[in-house]
Amino acid sequence: MPETPDPPTRTVPASSPRRWRAAMRRLHPGLDDVGKEPDPRFTFANERTFLAWARTGLALIGGGLVAAQVLHFGLGGAHLLVAVPAIVLGGLIGIASYWRWEVNERAMRLEQPLGYSPLTRLLAVGIAVLALISAVLVVITAMIR
Repeated sequence: MPETPDPPTRTVPASSPRRWRAAMRRLHPGLDDVGKEPDPRFTFANERTFLAWARTGLALIGGGLVAAQVLHFGLGGAHLLVAVPAIVLGGLIGIASYWRWEVNERAMRLEQPLGYSPLTRLLAVGIAVLALISAVLVVITAMIR
């Protein structure tokens, strides 16, 4: 009896999006795959907190862009000393807020206590540094004029 050839099999290339998503799921399981669904009130509260931090980050980025365009200290490029740290801080707050949202959601699904958030300290120190830089620039500008 002659051998029949195997039917052609469809192989998924190593770089396909489906394979990449499967590999990422093994390394970092999605929230749907972890624990049990928490009370929706807690999930919504976690999302509201995330959105508040995201708004804060956007406000810092917007403030930095305004500072870059509007401030004129009379010192070449001094406005960038206020603008760039504000924009960077806003970006860091945005990234950290998402990370914090995911950590809190995972902890709630696993019925673990919520950990300490370094975001408030980061924001407080960042704003204090921005205020100090601004004050120094204002004093220097006043002394020059």
